[in-house]
Amino acid sequence: MKHFLVVGLGRFGRAVAEGLAEAGGDVIAIDTDMALVEAVRDRVSVAAQVDSVEPEALRALNATEVDAAVVAIGEDFAAEVLTIAILKELGIETIVARATTERERRILELVGATRVISVEAETGQRLARSLVATDVIDLVALGGGVSVAYWTADERALGKKLADLDLLTRFQLHVLAVRPAGTERLDLFPATDYVVSAGDVLLLIGADARLAAFTR
Repeated sequence: MKHFLVVGLGRFGRAVAEGLAEAGGDVIAIDTDMALVEAVRDRVSVAAQVDSVEPEALRALNATEVDAAVVAIGEDFAAEVLTIAILKELGIETIVARATTERERRILELVGATRVISVEAETGQRLARSLVATDVIDLVALGGGVSVAYWTADERALGKKLADLDLLTRFQLHVLAVRPAGTERLDLFPATDYVVSAGDVLLLIGADARLAAFTR
């Protein structure tokens, strides 16, 4: 069994934490917001309200023993940078982070991130390949048996609200973004009352097995 640390439990971090756990990983999930911690407590091995810039708190959770850490602090770039530097100092070899700009990517790599992903940028580039497919357009492996899939909505989803599809309960899949048909716009974290139209492309994240079950 692989061991993971997920720092930051917003929508992206929670999706990664739950996806890793669903794939059989041992997951320590932390955030400074207790409400976010409670939301994943039953889905991961350990969920704790911890400030990731406090090394001793991380040691107390045995977070230094993980195979990989995912830093998903979305709104506080300074905290993300400091967290990565601390994780590197603690000896964690694989550190995955998320950047929203090329400048951020360079900074995160400089302080110790071994892999930097940009969901927004990768989505725009990959979805440009096709908007008429009726299955998975592409997959991006995040590691630990979890991937991001770019899926063109089929008849199962057309005319339905995301809430009615209930992908989280039925398949343990999170909808990270929607690219509405006929546009180049990418809407991150769409509202649950969004109605899916023909040609829409959904960005899904989850365990590989769950993605396969949904798309086959």
